[in-house]
Amino acid sequence: MQLIKLINITALVFFNLLWSAQITTAEAVASTKDSFVINGELKNLSKDIWVQLSLKGAQSPLDSVKTQQGKFVFKGRVETPSLYTLTFLRNKKKKNSRPPYQPSFQLFLENSNISLQADLNLLPNSYSELYKNPLAYKTVNVSGSKSHDQFMDFKNTQNILDQKRSNLFRDKYIAYLNPKDGAVKGPISEGISIIQEIDASAAKAKENIITFISKNKNNYVGLAVAKNRLNKFNFNEIETIINNFSSEIKESQAFANFKTEATRVMASAKGAKFIDFNFKDHQGNQVKLSDHVGKGKYVLLEFWASWCGPCRADIPHLKEAYKAFHPSGFEVISISMDEHKEKWLEAIEEEKMPWLQVSDLKAFNGELNKLYNFQGIPTCILIDPSGYIVTRNMRGSWMDAKLIALYENKFDK
Repeated sequence: MQLIKLINITALVFFNLLWSAQITTAEAVASTKDSFVINGELKNLSKDIWVQLSLKGAQSPLDSVKTQQGKFVFKGRVETPSLYTLTFLRNKKKKNSRPPYQPSFQLFLENSNISLQADLNLLPNSYSELYKNPLAYKTVNVSGSKSHDQFMDFKNTQNILDQKRSNLFRDKYIAYLNPKDGAVKGPISEGISIIQEIDASAAKAKENIITFISKNKNNYVGLAVAKNRLNKFNFNEIETIINNFSSEIKESQAFANFKTEATRVMASAKGAKFIDFNFKDHQGNQVKLSDHVGKGKYVLLEFWASWCGPCRADIPHLKEAYKAFHPSGFEVISISMDEHKEKWLEAIEEEKMPWLQVSDLKAFNGELNKLYNFQGIPTCILIDPSGYIVTRNMRGSWMDAKLIALYENKFDK
């Protein structure tokens, strides 16, 4: 049995700024009645393994314990009920390498006696297994946390809705983009019809999230769901969610941390004003976004890189769209997330894109992806003539549908 390790005051302040809860020191736990105990049991283990407890989204675990004959214990105290991750280290990770996928489980932790039983043979052991079986978490039995029960009620419904949207994307849209046996890809109208079905499914999933948050504005489960799903909402929706939480929740440090993150996401959400930024074009000239955006035309910001396969696979169709709609006022700015200028310039020459090419050559080490809230590319954002974000999903058939809605169908011409 191990207690939560001592965390110094500086570290606690840091975690409070970033995350919605903290675990106090072992000494503090000893002097308070409000604390948690997690009694865990892992079935069918061939050998004892390490288990890590982390605040969801954190880069480093708060504590680790090794099982003894499959059993483990965590003790501590949380300031507010919060979502944590238990990671079961079945495979040792190599030094200086990206750790392989490890089975994990999300636990909504509160100050109570919690028991957990899991069979690691029933949990996904790879990202592909997780994709195929997203409901595998239901094989884990948890009791003793009312917050966790609430969270599971939401997750059980939401995952079914999310999976329906994912299945449509995989089984219909990907099949449309990549027809088998050398068949010709279907017409643009077919792709648009498919994404309309996908969007309808996504709207139902989003409605379930909004309903749950509204019904749980007085507890920390609603706050955690809101924080974890911020990217689903537009500017006005985020503002409404922030304002609707109860006064009791708003007085907590967890809400303060949530509001900080919500404000950051809201700054580049649909409906927000574009964020200005300084670049250099491929000839070395200084360029500001405000020189070209908000000047009376629709502008697509295409975040890409020379090394990004999906980005470059999109370019031929983007060139086709540009040729069809640029005469009507449609503009494109490609913003490279490269850090090696030579490779960037080489890709520009190979792709022969006729629109503005810019970069700060800091890749994901700069501020650009943080300001525009993306972790992967391609990311394609459409800005309206007044400088406001119209959509953050301006790729493929979604781009086709939006351009046709704005300018009528000019592809055939």
